[in-house]
Amino acid sequence: MNIHQRYRFIFSFSAAVLLASCASNEIGQSKDVNPETIYQQYRLEYNENEKNAEMIALFRFAGENGTTLVLTGPSKFEYDSNVVKVDSSSFGGAFYKATTPEEKIIGKHTLLFEDIDKKKYENIFSVDSFGVTDVPQSVSRLVPALIKFNAPVLQGEDYIELSSDGTDSSFTIKQVAGEKGDYITIPVELLQRQKKSEFFLIATLYRKFNLRNQTKEGGAITTTQTLKPIKIQLKEEAL
Repeated sequence: MNIHQRYRFIFSFSAAVLLASCASNEIGQSKDVNPETIYQQYRLEYNENEKNAEMIALFRFAGENGTTLVLTGPSKFEYDSNVVKVDSSSFGGAFYKATTPEEKIIGKHTLLFEDIDKKKYENIFSVDSFGVTDVPQSVSRLVPALIKFNAPVLQGEDYIELSSDGTDSSFTIKQVAGEKGDYITIPVELLQRQKKSEFFLIATLYRKFNLRNQTKEGGAITTTQTLKPIKIQLKEEAL
């Protein structure tokens, strides 16, 4: 298993475990609940190692950890004007999944939830460009390493995360909303803990948006953009 396959496995497995441990995987019917008690939960995930982004939508009874619901007709969910069919799994309950090809990921996307009374809740969100700039091929163990990035302004619960891979001394560093600068610093002590002469960095942008159009129960949209791993050489001398 190469680094790309290993990372995709770890990411997917971790997400599955998190969902299973925090939220209900029971399945109900939307016709059996008050439409105003339906929580809209949307999650877009994009990894540069993949050709498509995935949009996962869940409709829950009474909150973000509540029972998942199958939308009973005429209730429906549309993503970018396409009706999405329901799916299910033992750990995720009922969910709606759609894909977006990589060439159409950046830009605006439309979510439309129509309840059983035909009341429509339309929400539009944007996926912005995210990347690491001026990627260093090598860094010194003697000075902090500055990893510059290009990203939208972080707000609320947004953050950028740098994680190491291919190392026996892993680390994770976050930059959250309110912190200034277009870079993340890897401290000297973390670099000097690395026993190998190289390691990989994986950068991820996490964003959370509140819904403009929602039921009384509320809802949220989260997006996760993960870049391809970057190989970094470690040098003993100052560069």
